[in-house]
Amino acid sequence: MKPRIHILSTGGTLGMLRGDPGPLAPSAVAGDVLRYVAGLEAEVELTAEAVWNLDSSDMGPEHWSRLAESVAARLRDVDGVVVLHGTDTMAWTAAALSFALRGLHKPVVLTGAQRPIAWVRTDARQNVVHSALCAAMPIPEVCVYFGRWLFRGNRVSKTSIQSYEAFESPDCPPLIEMGVEVQRIEPVRPAVGTLQVDARFDTRVAVVPVIPGSDGSMLDATVAAGLRGVVVQGFGSGNVPQAGWPGAIQRAVDAGVHVVVHSQCLRGHVQLGAYQGGRAALDAGASGSGAMTLECATVKLMHGLGIGLCGAELRAWYATDLAGEGA
Repeated sequence: MKPRIHILSTGGTLGMLRGDPGPLAPSAVAGDVLRYVAGLEAEVELTAEAVWNLDSSDMGPEHWSRLAESVAARLRDVDGVVVLHGTDTMAWTAAALSFALRGLHKPVVLTGAQRPIAWVRTDARQNVVHSALCAAMPIPEVCVYFGRWLFRGNRVSKTSIQSYEAFESPDCPPLIEMGVEVQRIEPVRPAVGTLQVDARFDTRVAVVPVIPGSDGSMLDATVAAGLRGVVVQGFGSGNVPQAGWPGAIQRAVDAGVHVVVHSQCLRGHVQLGAYQGGRAALDAGASGSGAMTLECATVKLMHGLGIGLCGAELRAWYATDLAGEGA
C-alpha cells in the first residue's frame, strides 16, 4: 500500500498569480495544487485541501492555532501531512507547530516556493514532490523542506529572497538531502508519548535590538506598553552594553516581564556568562536563547506565556529542550 499523504494549503507565493497589472497575489491555484504535481501519485496516495489562502505576512498566532488543530485532525487518517506555506513566515509557523504538536509520531512537512507553481520556471513543483516523499518517511517531527534539504522545523531561518535554497539551519545539520540519492544526515528525534495539541500563544511579545550607544530605554518603553515578554537582540554570544541595559532588564523582570537575550549573529550559541554584559543580564533575571533561531526563541516565549508560565517556572521551562530547538 502506498503511503497516504495529505496536503494542507495555506497560500503563499506557491499558489499566487500576478495581476495584470499588479503584484503577486493569492489565487485559486492554491486549492488545485494536485494538477501541478502529476506523477507523484505513483509514489504516494495524495489528497489536498485549502484551509485558507493568505500571503504568509498576514498569518499569525491565531492561524498557528487553527493550523495545529487541522494538522492533528488529518494525521489520524494519513501517514504524513504537507503544509504549503508562504516563505516569509514559514520559519515562525514551523517553530509554533513544533511546540503545539507534542508527541508527534508522523511527519509534518512545511514547504513553499520562491516562484508560483503555475509558472514554467518554478521551484514549487520539486519542493512539493520532495516534501510529499519526505512526509512518507518515519520522521516524527515538524520539518521544513526547501531547495534540496529537509530541516528540523524550529531550527530554520529564511536567509535569501533570491535563491531557490532560501532557508538555512545555522547550527543544526539538515535531516535529509534530496539529491540523486536520498541521504540521511542528522538523526531524527524519537517519538515520545501520544499526540497532544496545545496551541496557545501570547501575542504580547516584542523583539528589541541592541544598538551601540543605546541605554535600554527602548526596553523600558516596551515594558510600559504592556507587553509580557521581550526578546533582546544583543551582540555576539548575548552581550549587552553594561551602561543601562542590565538595569532595564532588572526593571522589566521586576515588573513581571520575561526577558530573553538573543544574538544579532546568525550562527553560534548564546552564552550569557561569556562576557560581563551578558553575565549582568543573566544576573538581572534574563534567559539566554542558546542555540535557537530568532524565530524560534520568540515563538517559544509566546508559547510559554500562552500556557500560563511566569517567573522562575517560565525560566526553567524555557531552558528545557522541548522539540529539538536547543539540541
